[in-house]
Amino acid sequence: MFSKSQLTLLIGAVLSAPIAQAEITNTDEHMVVTGRDYGYKADTNSTAMRMEMTQLETPGQVTVIDEKLIDEQRASTLGEVLKNDSSISEGSKSTNRERFYLRGFELSSSTGFLRDGVQHWSHYRQPVELLERVEVLKGPSGLLYGQSAPGGLVNMVAKKPTYDTQVKVSQDIGSNNHTRTVADVSGSLNAEQTLRARAVVAKENKDSWRTRFDGSEVETDRFVGGLFVDYDINDRVMLSAHIDHTNEKGDLDNGSRVDKTKGKVIDPNTVKDQQWANTDNEVTNYGVALKADLTDAWSLNSGINRQFYERQRTESDIHLDQNKKGEMGYNSSDRHDEWTFDTAFVDFTGNLDVLGMNHQLLVGMNGLHYDYKKQSDSHFSPEAGNQNGFNKPIDLNYLNGSLSHSTKKQYGLYVQDLVTLNDQWQVLGGIRFAYDNETSSKGVEKTYHNILPKMGVTYHPTENSSIYGVYSESFETVGDISNDKDLNDGQEQKPKKGKLYEVGTKWELIDNRLLLSGALFQIEQDNMQVVDKFDNDTQITTQAGKQIHKGIELSASGQITDALSVNASTTFLDAKYKNTPALEGKKPADVPEFTASVWTNYAIDNGTDVNLGIYHIGSRYGDSANTFKKDAYTRVDVGVAHTYKYDEKLDIIGRVNVENLFDTDYLAGGSSSSVVVGEGRNFMATIEFKY
Repeated sequence: MFSKSQLTLLIGAVLSAPIAQAEITNTDEHMVVTGRDYGYKADTNSTAMRMEMTQLETPGQVTVIDEKLIDEQRASTLGEVLKNDSSISEGSKSTNRERFYLRGFELSSSTGFLRDGVQHWSHYRQPVELLERVEVLKGPSGLLYGQSAPGGLVNMVAKKPTYDTQVKVSQDIGSNNHTRTVADVSGSLNAEQTLRARAVVAKENKDSWRTRFDGSEVETDRFVGGLFVDYDINDRVMLSAHIDHTNEKGDLDNGSRVDKTKGKVIDPNTVKDQQWANTDNEVTNYGVALKADLTDAWSLNSGINRQFYERQRTESDIHLDQNKKGEMGYNSSDRHDEWTFDTAFVDFTGNLDVLGMNHQLLVGMNGLHYDYKKQSDSHFSPEAGNQNGFNKPIDLNYLNGSLSHSTKKQYGLYVQDLVTLNDQWQVLGGIRFAYDNETSSKGVEKTYHNILPKMGVTYHPTENSSIYGVYSESFETVGDISNDKDLNDGQEQKPKKGKLYEVGTKWELIDNRLLLSGALFQIEQDNMQVVDKFDNDTQITTQAGKQIHKGIELSASGQITDALSVNASTTFLDAKYKNTPALEGKKPADVPEFTASVWTNYAIDNGTDVNLGIYHIGSRYGDSANTFKKDAYTRVDVGVAHTYKYDEKLDIIGRVNVENLFDTDYLAGGSSSSVVVGEGRNFMATIEFKY
């Protein structure tokens, strides 16, 4: 529950602000129009082609969710940001991290996420406070980013230092004792403004809306700190450095059990994980980058980065299980993990005119070194007759377990050329030569060589529109068969291959203030493992399996009027398994056929903004065997904010947000055995100072 006295005072201050402001003359035009020049419309993206490109020139779909929208919704998790893109559905939140599906394909922690255009290990709750926007690139992206799922990628763009001094301090107070304090300070450090820095610090504490079987709270504490520095060596060369740290300590909530026979969740308000089940995450991310204009036509962009993630997690299974002796009880585990994620890239971009045609050329290479160490111990507790409270096994300690160690190396050389033939036609072509090497914890080494193409063509009927077609590929490695009862035991497996066929169109309307976009696509993924089991307890694993996802996407972002801004999208998706006897014709888990997302902002002349959000998630299955189905639901969020202009430099903003206004019951992501139960109506009040 929230602290009523604190929340009441803050809500009262926010709601009374318009009354106090009504006596002030309307001389504060800056207050009303700041940040509303384009609403939520983004003219460019940096992910699709590894260089800043306009949306109209990009042959493909890229959703850009900017800081304005993130701030209005007071998002503190990546899931709260990505809910604004209907092509993304959420998966499990077990072990206190978020999982997502993009166009129906799961995004891997190691290959599905980028930070500033380079691979980012996303096995933890991402520090949204450090981001200025999130870009969602749809479809296979093997050309520029190597290993990745065919659904696409999520690029988290970090905040950058500013030339002018900017200070933002905010305090959130919400339901379930949720508090968050954020300070963001940026500006130049010298008179010449050649040295600039930005520091961001956030501290968050929150209780779950669910409680344990004994009534105790499930708590999470999180700290985020980041420092970003830009230095202009001269007019043509800029050196950047960054470091950020995230520490999160939290009790575990691995979801609720499901009674498949009745299709109901068991004890939806109760957390079944034990009191001693918790996680402690420490993540440090640091690196340097160099940008240089080599000539009037050629530029260099390069960087190196290291991400070190250390996690200590103690876990109790929420499911009653049977061991090999036939005893009933619960499994427990204690583990310590260390991930090191090193990335580097060098990109040369050129803008050349050859034979009357313009070439925007990209030649580059990137690499990734992945190192993972794990030490874990497990224990079975047959004496735990029921799950409602049992002590942590005395001898449960990760130091009792053996140490495992695995590594990966990924390198790629890529060439891409966007050719402008004339005012109406553009052609895109590119190819990647990929080398991947993996060494498993058992010392088994595998090497992959892949060639990944991408082709696209764009036609501009008018200067504010485009129609495009695009083909691209992706790949993901598959572990070798390791089962002595499998007829193909030890057989090397080919990578899964993804192929995209897409046509779409984009239009800038209402004086280029509103971007409308639509796409029709088909994604095929081949070489999926299929297991056929026989009566004599043997089996055979092949790679005959396939997934085919067909869909339509529509979106709108920007301003409809001077006062009304909108960010909306909808997705129709038909996703099915093929050539898989056990799953033939069935749908992947947590992938709805229809989703829609709308967030609007209406600006009133006195400095008050009103927000309305509507999120519809269609029915979907809780597992790939389609044994359990989750009902469709529609959730409504609202918000109101008022900006009081204290003087020319200082704005004071009060905001109140209500999520799930009508207290709708729903099930979010997760498997049929441990589903995420959606939170009911909850509140957030914010006071923010902008200088």
